[in-house]
Amino acid sequence: MIRWLLLIPFALLIAIGASGTFFLIASIVDPVMAMLTGDTVFVGFWSLMDAVFSAEDPGPIVADAFLAVGRIVFTLLVFPPLMIAIVSEVLGMRSLVWYALATGILTAAVPWILRGAARVGSPAELHVSLVLGLTGAVAGFVYWAIAGRDAGGRDAAPSLPRAAKE
Repeated sequence: MIRWLLLIPFALLIAIGASGTFFLIASIVDPVMAMLTGDTVFVGFWSLMDAVFSAEDPGPIVADAFLAVGRIVFTLLVFPPLMIAIVSEVLGMRSLVWYALATGILTAAVPWILRGAARVGSPAELHVSLVLGLTGAVAGFVYWAIAGRDAGGRDAAPSLPRAAKE
């Protein structure tokens, strides 16, 4: 019971923080991500400022902007590790490979799933998916290191000593 109340939420919180930190660093260090996030933040910030200063009541505009950023953060950083943690706990999955790959693949696939269009992505889109996949893998690894090794709450049955078997 303590596992469900304390360990799993703590592990998810740390995993989400680690993946967010990885994504932030990747967005600064990686040239493709730096260009994409730099352009997005630049255009988004100035569009927000233009809308705020041209409105009589900027409160709803700012609230909508924070809500949109929160949705993006939830969709890319919170949802994939949360979903994999739930599935893993229910199925009792304990493999590091499972956590890293499943969370990485789900995180990388989120933009493609949300787009809904079946088409070949550009090299930049594939690069962003790779970075998102690595971000998810970081979250999966950190969650596994804290709580995933004991997933499902089931302990393996103790084996009998050799003398007792004979």
